[in-house]
Amino acid sequence: MVNFSLEGKVALVTGAAYGIGLAIAQAYAEAGAKIVFNCSRQETVDRGLKAYKELGIDAKGYLCDVTDEEAVKAMVADIEATVGTIDILVN
Repeated sequence: MVNFSLEGKVALVTGAAYGIGLAIAQAYAEAGAKIVFNCSRQETVDRGLKAYKELGIDAKGYLCDVTDEEAVKAMVADIEATVGTIDILVN
């Protein structure tokens, strides 16, 4: 049971295709947050999108290597343009 609301918030959880990242993102989604995540390999993004769909979460996945500053800037700009301003960041 969720005791707080993240309604209207956008949460970017890096590497959240599985494991702890997915669990954190799922909890945020249950609290009402919009979930976006990134991974450095397309196969992992696809795996994550499938996992979120199975959980009934409408998440957006991005291919981005967080060690590439320009790629991160581009991803953030894309997220802000299509989903909204990032309110929560989990690395």
